[in-house]
Amino acid sequence: MGTTKLTRKEILGDDPVHDVMVSAIEGVRHRGKHVAFGAAVILLLGSGIYLALEYLEKRDMESQQILSRGIDFYHAQVDSAAPDDPYGKGPDPVFRTEEAKYQAASKEFSSVISRFGSSRVAVIARYYLGLCQIRFGQKEEAIKTLEAVRDNTKDRSVGYLGKRVLAKLYAETGNYKAAQELLENMIKDPQCEIPKEELKLQLSRNYLAMGKREDAVKALREAKENSGKSMFQSLLMQELSRLEENPALSLKDLKQTAVRP
Repeated sequence: MGTTKLTRKEILGDDPVHDVMVSAIEGVRHRGKHVAFGAAVILLLGSGIYLALEYLEKRDMESQQILSRGIDFYHAQVDSAAPDDPYGKGPDPVFRTEEAKYQAASKEFSSVISRFGSSRVAVIARYYLGLCQIRFGQKEEAIKTLEAVRDNTKDRSVGYLGKRVLAKLYAETGNYKAAQELLENMIKDPQCEIPKEELKLQLSRNYLAMGKREDAVKALREAKENSGKSMFQSLLMQELSRLEENPALSLKDLKQTAVRP
């Protein structure tokens, strides 16, 4: 019986294990191309995200630096002998006049608003810009600025501060109803961090300006009862005593408190 010698190709051609191995190798090779492509995409996306986060972090730091400089200017000392450079006398800024420091502060706050308008930092900048506008006697502009602060959704705490100052501006411009609504809503709001006795003191003065003396007295009494050891306790007692003793007392006869930033 003769022996038939098979070629390597014929042997391998009848080997099912070889077929499986070849298919597996080809599959891995094919998938490898996709994996390599996917890895490259992931790498690019990762790099993009990292660069984006780094960019946002730099922008955030820059906006905070500008805001901080503006606040430093707003609270700066005034010295008629101060140099042109506000930092010429040391690390704390000094200006020659009140107007100069508020102008410098306004410039910084405006820069934050124009460059980072949708950020939380811009909300704080708007609040301080509104205070600067009040210092300049620009009440209409200040009202518009602080109304934007009131309506913001980025920082609730700064929003309340804006409402407090806005209520004072409304009262000063004769819009007592709007001032009353703002103050009453803040007093009722459990999340409002401004002392209720301060708001009721402001509300009492607003009532008095409207000719609602009984409401003014009531607001002061409620504030006094809940004031405890508040910094406003002494002032509340003084105003309440004067109102009860003098029915003809008007708002201009009462001591006015400055706007607290």
